[in-house]
Amino acid sequence: MEYRTLENIDSICIYEAFTQAFSDYQVSVDMSFKSFETMLKRNGFMPAVSVGAFVDKTLVAFILNGVREWDNEKTVYDLGTGVIPDFRRTGIMGELLNLVSAICIKNKIRVYQLEVIQDNEKALTLYKKQGFQVDRVLNCYQLTGGIKEPGIYKAWKLEHPEKIEAQWTIVKDFWTYPPSWQNAKDAVCAIARSFSYTIVKFDGNLIGYGIVDKIKGDIVQLAVHPQYRRMGVATEILLDLSKQTKSLEMKVINVDERDQALNIFLKKMKFRVFVKQYEMRKYFSV
Repeated sequence: MEYRTLENIDSICIYEAFTQAFSDYQVSVDMSFKSFETMLKRNGFMPAVSVGAFVDKTLVAFILNGVREWDNEKTVYDLGTGVIPDFRRTGIMGELLNLVSAICIKNKIRVYQLEVIQDNEKALTLYKKQGFQVDRVLNCYQLTGGIKEPGIYKAWKLEHPEKIEAQWTIVKDFWTYPPSWQNAKDAVCAIARSFSYTIVKFDGNLIGYGIVDKIKGDIVQLAVHPQYRRMGVATEILLDLSKQTKSLEMKVINVDERDQALNIFLKKMKFRVFVKQYEMRKYFSV
């Protein structure tokens, strides 16, 4: 068994190992190679801090990591961890996590962040053993079927820019809690053309917005200025987003459980929680 970074490893090889590792995952992970490449780009994938276990030059386990500034700290984010079935329960993942830790310390990266499904007890036990601590609880929602027309008088105006640019400084003030890594500004901007954008203005001022994946129907951000909540703005945005995607199913991934307003709103709109995750962090002394 050889453990090393994924520098100079072809993306197809990584994709093939990824597909095998997630073939029996508790949440369906079925994506084309093109979608896989988009996922890597979205999350800031960096081969130099990503690691794999090789047997006869075949990748049998991996930790795919991205690197970005997060909370004013240079942070590594685990965007995908897996072991192909024949090599599970062999201690590989512990070795790979140790290697990532060594890389972080060597490069003076203080924070390592990941998400894990709450009832994935084996992974959760391993991460805690490695020194990760729960930072927050994230709810993942799903909606199958249409959204009911709000049927209210609208005093605002909806617009559809090609992307969000200067508006980022404004919409940050709409957040109760910041988006998770894969839904954050940097992730959106990395693959900006993959999304459709709806912004709402009242008297020329931006009061709400939403971002949806054009193909998959994933809503990555949805927020309304606190002064204009409970007036139907979010419902109008959600309805508009449903018309901007080809998917008949919509998801809202990684909603901070502390965000009572957004969680209550999604449940009111008939979204259901299909999985709950922990966002976890490990800190290094560098």
